[in-house]
Amino acid sequence: MIRFCVVDDHQVIREGLSAMAQREDGLEFAGSSEHLREASDLLATAKPDVLFLDLRLNGESSIDTCDALSKGHPQVKIVIFSAYGNPELLRQSIRAGAAGYILKDTSTQLIPHMLRELTTSGTYYDSRLSGSLLRQSGNPKNGEAFSERELSIIAEVSRGSDTYAIAELLHVSPHTVKYHISAMLKRHKLQRRSELVHLAMKLHLLD
Repeated sequence: MIRFCVVDDHQVIREGLSAMAQREDGLEFAGSSEHLREASDLLATAKPDVLFLDLRLNGESSIDTCDALSKGHPQVKIVIFSAYGNPELLRQSIRAGAAGYILKDTSTQLIPHMLRELTTSGTYYDSRLSGSLLRQSGNPKNGEAFSERELSIIAEVSRGSDTYAIAELLHVSPHTVKYHISAMLKRHKLQRRSELVHLAMKLHLLD
């Protein structure tokens, strides 16, 4: 059972996601709010697996709230639910610890699949945005194979560190680490983390 909450200032969104859960086996609507200031208390009370967080509530950006919630409630996967198909907003959301980014024009028939993929793989970003951002994410300068941040991650992978240990060391969220690794694998057409280590060593970028 996947429990989720919604923080969105549009009643039709809150009611639509609640109705979706009633139709779909394996999903449970655990509560909602229309105010950012109530988000932390909602998570503490409802204890959901996933939070749908509107990118803008009453004219206010939720990026800072996402950052605070991802640190205060690390067990909850936060999905930014946005009307804005902007790769830069996706980038900001990932840096703030969001595990997902879904556009509001997505059919509610597709959202259960997205939720299941999110809870299985740990992340879900709308492919209409993530494809272009993956090509941009952490792009090395001057034709280098890896950026400095990417090399820091690869170095820790080579030492056997897991995602959470790397995130703690680099002072970023685990989702950010996963996203950088996905970007590197896609860019270099590789399948496994160990292949990134091998490539970096082959290029004499690791000691």
